[in-house]
Amino acid sequence: MAESTLPSSLPTRRATARKTLLGQVPLSSPFYAFHPVTRLILFIFLGVIPLFIFIPEINFLLLLVNLALLRWGKVDLRRLRIYMPIIFTVAIFMFTVVILAPGRDPSYTPLKVLGIIIYYQPFFFTFASYWRLIAMLFGTILYFSTNHERDMLVGLRTLRMPFVVSYVISLSIRAAGMFMEDFRIIREAEQARGLDTKAMRFSDQAKLYVMYLVPLFSIALRRADEISNALFARGYTLTGRVGTGGKRSDYIRSRYLMRRRDWITIFILVATFVGVAIAQTFFGVFAIEHSPLNIYLRAVLNIPN
Repeated sequence: MAESTLPSSLPTRRATARKTLLGQVPLSSPFYAFHPVTRLILFIFLGVIPLFIFIPEINFLLLLVNLALLRWGKVDLRRLRIYMPIIFTVAIFMFTVVILAPGRDPSYTPLKVLGIIIYYQPFFFTFASYWRLIAMLFGTILYFSTNHERDMLVGLRTLRMPFVVSYVISLSIRAAGMFMEDFRIIREAEQARGLDTKAMRFSDQAKLYVMYLVPLFSIALRRADEISNALFARGYTLTGRVGTGGKRSDYIRSRYLMRRRDWITIFILVATFVGVAIAQTFFGVFAIEHSPLNIYLRAVLNIPN
């Protein structure tokens, strides 16, 4: 009888990248040397601290920090181009509103720029608010570009978040990612059938986007039922306890260990956050009046404080 010529073991491909909520990142990314809770606290730090900072120069520096961290984390910066329409759209909307409806305050200083009357105080406040928003946006992009929903779930559990809250948040994040993936599949299916959206009028494109809601919501409802059945089949309850009343073992958390670098990073982030919050809340250190650009423009334009 002839011996089998099949190899005893087939070669396996070793994964080199890790899927995140907004793409893929190499497994060699230095972010994965830190515990998921450390990455979650970094996200909270970069996403919330701009709320206490009204000086646009500092928020611009925070934006550069986010870009540096994205590059350090080996994220493909070319993917950031998909956010450019959002960035420009928000800027156009905010500055159009402040030009057309600046408010009525006798203390505002009118300026004539390119034949248009603008008021300095609300315009500069909008300028500062815009950079706060962009800094928060890129802090969010940084986190979701380098983390999977499981990382967020582990971080929330480590912070002793109630079981039902952590699962609702993680499932919501996962649902948002699946929603975008389903939208992409529908668009590609239409393009494969010869639909050219670039040749369509704007009104027709708007109608097309409304029509997308029908299949997207039907898919979302079906997946919600599948997730519910999957959780029920695995014995999950809202309390996070098993049917006998005992506490469910947390296998995912056991795979991650807190190291010294995690504790040091968390301490620095929390201490900095608390310091900035206290400095702004009680002393107004980061108020818009302390902006060097604001001080310079007021001096040049001879605007009183």
